[in-house]
Amino acid sequence: MRRTLAASGAASALLLTGLVSLSATAAEPEGCHPTKENRPVCQAGSSAETATFLDSTAKVEEPEHISLAEHVYVGPFAELVADDDAPISVGDESNVQDNVLILGARDDDGDSAGDSDSDDDGDGDGGRETARGEGHAEPGVEIGDRVILAHGVSVIGPAQIGVEGNDIPADPAGDQEVFLSFSSQVDGAVLERNTGVGALGRVGPGVRLRSGFIVLPGKNVTTQTEADDPALGKVRLINEADVAFNEAVIEVNTAFAREYTRLYRDNPSNVRGVNFDPGHTEFNHDRDLPSFAGQEKRVPGFRNRLIGDLNLIDTFSRFSSVSGARISLRADEGEPFGVGSVDRMGDDVVFHALEEADLVVGDRVEYGDKVVVHGGGRVAVAGEPEEPTVVGDDVVLEDESIVFRSTIGDGSVIGQRSVVVGSELAPGTEVPPRTVIINGVKFGDVEW
Repeated sequence: MRRTLAASGAASALLLTGLVSLSATAAEPEGCHPTKENRPVCQAGSSAETATFLDSTAKVEEPEHISLAEHVYVGPFAELVADDDAPISVGDESNVQDNVLILGARDDDGDSAGDSDSDDDGDGDGGRETARGEGHAEPGVEIGDRVILAHGVSVIGPAQIGVEGNDIPADPAGDQEVFLSFSSQVDGAVLERNTGVGALGRVGPGVRLRSGFIVLPGKNVTTQTEADDPALGKVRLINEADVAFNEAVIEVNTAFAREYTRLYRDNPSNVRGVNFDPGHTEFNHDRDLPSFAGQEKRVPGFRNRLIGDLNLIDTFSRFSSVSGARISLRADEGEPFGVGSVDRMGDDVVFHALEEADLVVGDRVEYGDKVVVHGGGRVAVAGEPEEPTVVGDDVVLEDESIVFRSTIGDGSVIGQRSVVVGSELAPGTEVPPRTVIINGVKFGDVEW
C-alpha cells in the first residue's frame, strides 16, 4: 500500500507566486527512462561519470513516463509515480533522497493519477482536480537541474520545481539550486530557481515561490501574498549560507550517483540490504560494512537498507525483530553512526549525516514512523569545535519527528510532526506535537 500523504485542504531555518501553468498537453519526458533494464544504473551502459543511480529499493510506476537526466541520485525507498497524463522529469545533478514521494498528479479522492479508474465528470481527466493558472494546468511534475529533495519530501503534481523565473533569467554561473528540506511538501505549486522550503514547510496549490525566497520551517504557504511578503512571517530571503549549503549537498549527491554505480558494477549484490557504503569520495574514503553487536555483517536480502560504518549494539536478529519496513540507515556521507539498543523502530525511518559529522544514538530509544535523525555539526560556542548530533537514552521520537544538528537529553520526548534543529535539549524535555524548535527556542508551529 502506498504511503499516506499528510496534506491540508485549503535546516536551521535554512532547511527551508503567479499560478501553476504547464503546457496544454502533458509532454512525454526525454532522457533515461528507469525501466527494468535501466535499473539501478540509468542508462544501463553509461559511464559512471555521467550515470544516474537508483537504489535497489526505489519504486517507479510507469517508468516509460519518467525521465531522469544525468548525475541524478535516487535514494532508498523513494517512490516516483507517473502515468501517460502525468509524466515526471528530473534534471541534471538533482537528487531524490530516502523516502521521497513524487506523484505526477493526485485524484479528487487523494490517490495518485495512476490509481484512478473512474471519470466521474466525463471530462476525460479521471475526475482529477488540477490547479488553474492562466489556463488549465495539466498533471505532471517537472524537476529542473540541481534540485535537492531531502529525506521524506513529497511533491504532488501538477508542479514545477527549479524553473526559470518570470523576471530573473537563469544564472549561467550557478547559484540557482532549489532545496526542499526534510518532510516538506510541494503540492500543485511552482518553485522558481534559487528557492527553498524549510523542514516540514509546505507550498500549496496555485502558489508560485519566486526566486530568492525560502519558506520557513513548518509554515504552510497557501496564497500568493504569503509567498511574496516576508513581513507575513512565512518566507524569508535566501542568503549566502543557504547557497553554500545547497552547493555542498549537490556535490555529495552527484558523487553518490557515480560511486554507487561503481559499487554496483563491482558486484550487483553490493547495493542491496545490509551492505557497503561506496566510499572513494573526498568526504568518505573507505567502503565500510555495518556491524551488529560488534560483528560486521553483509545481508543483501534484508528488507531494509543499512549502509556503511553503522555500529549497532543489537544483534542482527534482534534489530530485525524490532524494526519495521522501508528503513534507511545510511552512513555513506558522515560517519560513524553509533546506535544503542532499539526499543522499537517504525516504518520509513531515516538516519543520515552531513560530511565530516557523526551520529550517536542511545539505548532504549523508540522511533515512530517517518522519523528523521540527521547528523551535522552544531556550533555551541563561537570558535570552538562543532558539537555532534546526539540522541540520549530512553528518548521517544514520535511519528514524523525530525532531529537535526542537535543534542536530545535522556528521557526526552519529541512530539509527533515536530522538528528540532541546532538545539541542545535538557534531559526530560517534552516537545509538544507540531512544534518547531530552532537554536533552543520555539520558532513556531507546524501549520499543516
